[in-house]
Amino acid sequence: MNKVLSGRYHINGVIGTGGMAMVYRATDEKTKREVAVKVLRPEYEADGDFVRRFAHEAIAASKMSHDNIVKMYDVGSDGGKKYIVMELIDGDTLKDIIVRQRRIPANLTVRYALRILAALDHAHKNDIIHRDIKPQNILVDRNGEIKVADFGIARLVNQGTGTISSTNTALGSVHYVSPEQAKGEPADAKSDLYSLGVVIYEMLTGTVPFDGESAVSVALKQVNEQPRSMRALHRDISKGLDEVVMKALTKDPKMRYQTASEMAKDLKRALRMPGGGFIQDFEEDEEEEKENSFWRYVRVHGLTTLLAAVACVSVMAAVAVGAVKVSDILYGVDVPNVTGYSSDIAQVMLYNYELQADIKEMYSEDHPAGEVIRQHPEPNERGRRNDVVTIYVSLGAEPVQLPSTLNMTLSEALSTLSDYGFDRVSVEYVVVPDQEVDIVLEQIPNSGKAQEGQIITLKVNSNEVLVPQLYGLTTAQASQKLTEMGLKLGTVSDAYAMDAAPDTVVFQNPTADTEVYKGTSVDVYVALPNPTVYYAQFHVFAPLTMNVTIVQTSPSGTEKEAYNALVETDDTLVIDLTSNEPGEHRIDVYFDGELDYTQYVVFK
Repeated sequence: MNKVLSGRYHINGVIGTGGMAMVYRATDEKTKREVAVKVLRPEYEADGDFVRRFAHEAIAASKMSHDNIVKMYDVGSDGGKKYIVMELIDGDTLKDIIVRQRRIPANLTVRYALRILAALDHAHKNDIIHRDIKPQNILVDRNGEIKVADFGIARLVNQGTGTISSTNTALGSVHYVSPEQAKGEPADAKSDLYSLGVVIYEMLTGTVPFDGESAVSVALKQVNEQPRSMRALHRDISKGLDEVVMKALTKDPKMRYQTASEMAKDLKRALRMPGGGFIQDFEEDEEEEKENSFWRYVRVHGLTTLLAAVACVSVMAAVAVGAVKVSDILYGVDVPNVTGYSSDIAQVMLYNYELQADIKEMYSEDHPAGEVIRQHPEPNERGRRNDVVTIYVSLGAEPVQLPSTLNMTLSEALSTLSDYGFDRVSVEYVVVPDQEVDIVLEQIPNSGKAQEGQIITLKVNSNEVLVPQLYGLTTAQASQKLTEMGLKLGTVSDAYAMDAAPDTVVFQNPTADTEVYKGTSVDVYVALPNPTVYYAQFHVFAPLTMNVTIVQTSPSGTEKEAYNALVETDDTLVIDLTSNEPGEHRIDVYFDGELDYTQYVVFK
């Protein structure tokens, strides 16, 4: 493609590819700012549905301005190429982090979740439903800040059904989709919160609530099965967090959190009250659960809806094909158009029409790996139930020769790789004593065959090193790791940290991935054993609008202000109190600065 779009955006390289668009790293020559440019793939430039979907992402993004949503800077067209200019996020997807770390600590999980909820709250207040919340669409920058991305399948709440798909159901990903989307019903704000519940579940446990051999089997589980408690998988997960996530994953949207702010409030409460018990009982009894199951849905709505529900159970709003009709079963079906979709989605679409898929793979430079290139029979041809449709799925571009850059200087290696078409290079600096600086010591993958555009990793010896991640290591392990990098362990200090193992590093200075010279000292903070927390609930009746202050004194005489707020109600306040000591505490209640009464409460 052109190296400069609209005479302004200089393309520097490929960041990633998707089914609908390519994403490039670019420089805005006007502002000298590094940006990301999403360009609609050439094969879809004449496809009205894809053009509308691409335009819709721009419309959705333009309605929002929030620190936790990827910013949109510009929209344009150059020689028929439609593009969106967005904020460039230097970091990883949340999925990358989960894969790398397997499980994310609870306090960090809640921090991430609160940022995502803030983004969703902003989107929902602007009448935008994301519909595809998943770790792959959540970016974490180098400072640990969250950015929600890819509103390409979002839906404006007040728009008609023709903007993106004829069904207006979800285009989401099967492992993260809500039960109502799985049944082909419209998505709303509560659907996004269900998907976020799945994301939190995965962050805390390292696995998704439902998995299966096919997209269809996962979709059926989303509709019919209850997720396993996170505490059944990992006992270190608090009861409070487990209750919040289980409420978010309730099948009935009316029983879920109704707003993002409501869910955020309970997540914060879960950190303060790990023992849980602060969520109203939202579980239905066994008979009610049966009545609200998928089969009740079928029984109430009759045979026609049964067929529709079977047709829609896939969850993929990309399907946009509607429900299977009785006449389709009796007299045959029109073969759906599955080209341009991923292999998984294509199989679900064919399943919806009671057709079988025969997959054949082939190389293609124009289609990303996993995308359906063509099909036989052709779209809209008449078929019968259980007919076989052959789909030709891309393996990506055919592998090309990859040269070896071992023992080259970094600049020589980059130039050589570029000559062979490999412009996406990740450079990792390592410390190897007695080796020449700036020389390539290792290349991944090594010489041989590789996909053009594949990321090539080069390990280069350097005088400057990146400070390693020490979180979770013991002091001895941290010292050894720093020594291996040519660094020194500095001051070791104690700190309290929730959910951190005692005697492990919870903070470091300089932080991980900071570039420093060899010999630099790194200070660490090591977790002390967490004190036991005791709880009590205290009731205060405030008859008028007034400032209420509560001071609690522990059995050992430690005094602290437990509550201070202006109360505008004539109702009873229920306040959760905590202490590091058990037993009877004195509670002094002040109204507008004057002591009103004293009461004694037992903390357990």
